[in-house]
Amino acid sequence: MRSLFIIAMACLLAACAQQRHVQLYSGAPLPESQILTLVVPSELEIRSINGQPYSAANTMFGASDKRLHLQPGAYQVHAFYKNGFDIDGGMSHEVVRGRTAIFDFEGQAGETWRLEFDLPQNLAEARAFETDFPAWAENTRTGERHEAQAGNRNTSVLSAMLGSSEVAPEATSVAPLGAAEPATQAVTLRQSPSATATLPHNDATLTTLQQMWNLLTPQSREAFLKWAQQ
Repeated sequence: MRSLFIIAMACLLAACAQQRHVQLYSGAPLPESQILTLVVPSELEIRSINGQPYSAANTMFGASDKRLHLQPGAYQVHAFYKNGFDIDGGMSHEVVRGRTAIFDFEGQAGETWRLEFDLPQNLAEARAFETDFPAWAENTRTGERHEAQAGNRNTSVLSAMLGSSEVAPEATSVAPLGAAEPATQAVTLRQSPSATATLPHNDATLTTLQQMWNLLTPQSREAFLKWAQQ
């Protein structure tokens, strides 16, 4: 049984290594000369694209940059720095979540844009991103550069969930700003195989999590809340 598990994990990792992009337009894949490519460093987590929550690009990419394939046009991306640091020689661990940056850019077919920031050299520099996160979007061919605007400060994922009475639905399509999308045409996201490893955002998932929570002892709930606050 253990051997089968190891083989399955090896196959999953191999699939992730072969495909490092997510297609965010409808229809068959197009050559990169006809699309807009957005490169997102592994240390950045996307909160939304054009106002819609979108988490598939944040999963199972490891330390590699994420490549999002988009229709040419204008986009606004909300993203923040997130990375873990060992403390006291690995005896403890701290996850730093920087302030959200708002990236605005407009790309043409065949162009590649990249979300950029100065990589912190230590934990102290990373912590500074919690209040001030200087970042920018850059055209990798022309060098055109747009400074990002400052967004909201981030807390833990659980705190954000408990502090909000409504959860915005996960995006099922990504279109350029100002693009009229026909109501009769459903746009699906073509994701890398790794994206299917995440739990879907629906009522069944929520019910399962609630049932698991009810089974926890008070001590387990306290331990879980402390972990979620990291």
